[in-house]
Amino acid sequence: MNKFASTMLVAIMLMASLFTGKAFASSEQEGSNNYIEGQLVVSIEAQPGAYSIQSIDDTLTKLPTLANKGFSVADSLFGDKISAFAAQPLDSNFKAMAIQKMGMVYLVEYNVADYASLDAAKEALGKVLSDGGFQVRYISENRKMSALETATVLDVSAQAVNPNQTWNYNMIKVPQAWEITTGSTAVKIGVLDSGIDSNHPSLSNFVNTSLGRSFVGGTTMDGFGHGTHVAGTIASYGSVSGVMQSASLIPIRVLGNNGLGSLYGIQQGIVYAVSIKCDVINMSLGGGGYDQGMDDAVQTAVSAGVTVVAATGNDGVASISYPAAYNNTIAVGSVTSSRTRSSLSNYGSGLDIVAPGSNIYSTVPNGQYQLMSGTSMATPHVTGVVGLMKAVNPSLTPAQVESILKSTAQPAGSAYEYGSGIVDAYAAVQAANGGGNPQPDKQTQTTVQTDKSVYQRGDNINITSKVVNQQGSALQGASVNFTLTRPNGTTITNAAATNSSGVATWSITSNAQTALGSYQVKAESTLSGYQSSSATSSLQFSDGGGVDTQAPSVPSNLTSTGKTNTSVSLSWGASTDNVGVTGYEVYQGNSLVTTVTMTSSTVTGLTPNTAYTFTVKAKDAAGNISAASNAVSVTTNNDATPPNPNTPWALGVAYNMGDLVSYGGSTYQCLQAHTSLTGWEPTNVPALWLKK
Repeated sequence: MNKFASTMLVAIMLMASLFTGKAFASSEQEGSNNYIEGQLVVSIEAQPGAYSIQSIDDTLTKLPTLANKGFSVADSLFGDKISAFAAQPLDSNFKAMAIQKMGMVYLVEYNVADYASLDAAKEALGKVLSDGGFQVRYISENRKMSALETATVLDVSAQAVNPNQTWNYNMIKVPQAWEITTGSTAVKIGVLDSGIDSNHPSLSNFVNTSLGRSFVGGTTMDGFGHGTHVAGTIASYGSVSGVMQSASLIPIRVLGNNGLGSLYGIQQGIVYAVSIKCDVINMSLGGGGYDQGMDDAVQTAVSAGVTVVAATGNDGVASISYPAAYNNTIAVGSVTSSRTRSSLSNYGSGLDIVAPGSNIYSTVPNGQYQLMSGTSMATPHVTGVVGLMKAVNPSLTPAQVESILKSTAQPAGSAYEYGSGIVDAYAAVQAANGGGNPQPDKQTQTTVQTDKSVYQRGDNINITSKVVNQQGSALQGASVNFTLTRPNGTTITNAAATNSSGVATWSITSNAQTALGSYQVKAESTLSGYQSSSATSSLQFSDGGGVDTQAPSVPSNLTSTGKTNTSVSLSWGASTDNVGVTGYEVYQGNSLVTTVTMTSSTVTGLTPNTAYTFTVKAKDAAGNISAASNAVSVTTNNDATPPNPNTPWALGVAYNMGDLVSYGGSTYQCLQAHTSLTGWEPTNVPALWLKK
């Protein structure tokens, strides 16, 4: 795959506790601070047989002129004594291969006051090293990196079978792919991001913290949120599902809680992912233009058999951002639910494939779930598909993976905007599996049922699951993970093994405080050598007064909180119900356009300069639906009408990409769609607002 240099990547990120990173800059003279001042990344050619790694480290650190010129070696990527990375020993064969491709890489620090410019510092360091007998491959600034996405900030409660994920998984044919494989814990996914919340109820079983590593200090826990959202799309379970329903997620934290990461730290993360034999690396991050050190790291990973998947960037321009633009990465763009390119998604030469990236529902820290948009959200869809491919064929090379993804992609439009098309999980996994399905005796079929459909407080709930092969014969020793999801979205779990009849059971006692309403039951079975499977059922807790026929109250005060030429944002007052409201249906005229669990929604895919009328209805667990709310009529913006730059920034407003606001006497342009919160003022969050 041939990639072209892209323009500087503008970091696109957001969220109350989300992502991390920044963009790159080429030199200090640009007046930018998109690199870490006082740090340089240096690569020295290692001459085989001439020096050991340790001798090179020792010679370099003891070079008198280095200190005399104000330079000090802060870290060595492959060294043993001065490297923070050395705590994880590298396989000697891999280390030799990596050094051959990347050279001996060092992080060098200096006092910026000693030099008139960044270029002057580079020139001085290069001379010191050359005079000391070292062959310099390159010297570059330690550029900042950032996560690539935005969050639609919505308080969305978890659901057993989440309708928010239906459109994106159906688009890329994930349910059909699950008929072949749901994944495998043997497949290791290196998530280079802001960490992963390993305590999340939909992730904890998949996150391997013992292999995890942080290169920004602290633990691998996600204090920013972006990495957890990405991970949930790759592989998760319970209230949501990832593209993979079984995997090993490796949190490799290269972006900090303040949203910042560095080029050197990401090089460390890539080398580490390769050293622990990850199958796939996901990089929903980016920054700056071409950098030889980062290119070397990517090529080292690919040479070692690791598939690298990266986001194209969220500038909405015809230029692929780095690291997606490097050769042999799989560059992923974003599409909407209407299968059209997301307006924020970068495109052009070097784009390989696209996937759903607008309003993607996934996990965020503290057991929560949220909708987010961006190429960061599209990328883990493709990573998850690669994981499914590796589950059925571990021997696939990165070149074979890329070839299969491209040849099986669904046509979507011009290659310039859509690459090879929309990823097709089913066709890709079929091709990876040799074009066939699993053998019948290697598939499982799971059923789950309860002894009653309606319970009263104090009753015992007796749940039974049976696991058989495709011929219907009982499978003994299968592991069955039960999940009972309450009406408020919280869960209870239990594990059991099947007996000689293929049956596993779970009994739960209710009490006087048991919540009334609808409960979801899920049984997920796994057995070594077999494809896993799952089944769901439901039950109802009633107060004994019979079937619930009472509809929720009518949603109140439906209003429009924002609009663009193709979207309208709505909000309304919450409804009440005798058992509990489970969701809201949003109607455009007489047509149902979406179902949500929160009291706000953004309707997309509309026509510019067109009048639309919206209403909302509430529904409960029994399927009762309220009368329609008040109607609100909104006319979308005209394409030719520029946003008003004199509109003052305000809290609680749903801003869209391209909106202009005034704040502190200046005009700012919105870089990513979001709903404003305290602390997200334009001067505080440059990833969301660009000063004009």
